[in-house]
Amino acid sequence: MQAFDLHTHSIYSDGTQTPAAIVRAAKEAGLAFVALTDHDTVMGVPEAMAEGTRIGMRVVPGVEYDIDYSVTMHILGLGIDPDAPEVKRTLAESAVRRARRNEAMFARLREIGCPIEDAVEGDGLITRLHMANALVKKGYAQSRAEAFDKFLLKGRPAFVRSENISIAQAVAVTHAAGGIAVLAHPCQIRADKHAAVRAAVRDGIDGIEAFYPGTTEGERTLFLSLAQQYGLIVTCGSDFHGENRPAATLGCAFAPTPLLLPVFKRFMT
Repeated sequence: MQAFDLHTHSIYSDGTQTPAAIVRAAKEAGLAFVALTDHDTVMGVPEAMAEGTRIGMRVVPGVEYDIDYSVTMHILGLGIDPDAPEVKRTLAESAVRRARRNEAMFARLREIGCPIEDAVEGDGLITRLHMANALVKKGYAQSRAEAFDKFLLKGRPAFVRSENISIAQAVAVTHAAGGIAVLAHPCQIRADKHAAVRAAVRDGIDGIEAFYPGTTEGERTLFLSLAQQYGLIVTCGSDFHGENRPAATLGCAFAPTPLLLPVFKRFMT
């Protein structure tokens, strides 16, 4: 079983590399396949698929949905048809909600004397990471971490709660588009992780991203146990963002374990 990566981000959300560059890098790294999973958009998927065809690299079309839950939660839709009507409609609605939230956050930053609209750079959806970069560029913060801590996190002056789809909606859209719904980076859920997985299972998820950078051995043991308990497929993903997260390299979350064989077989056939 070759290494693979089912979680990457391009310039169309909050990464720094083009979809084509990600596919080429995955090929150079010797990966069997790579998924493009930008936040709430599939704009980069056609480019990634075309490059994969050109160089002979298998590409899994995907998306990462921001989820309405008590804490931050994301669901990966893997192996979807990006042209499915349900996907197009859901992502168009998400784009409207995101634009509304972004404008509210820009307004709050203007109110406290930190206008940043002229410094925000992005080719796709604008995220808080883009805002953090702009805050650093304008000199309002010394680092992205400081920008988040000072302005953008919950309870800070510019924070506005996002309006996202439910777990059940993300699962339904993913299934309607022919894909599998996977709970992304459960290690990052700042709540009872077992309860969060249980809620996601109740709403129909198919898998869990048990192999992910930063996951502790104890957390991985828990997630693998829950996967067995609930009959979930196990996946791995780097959450690659290019220079925005340089430590997360393509394929770094892969482990040569039989636990990943089912998802490997699914996307290699």
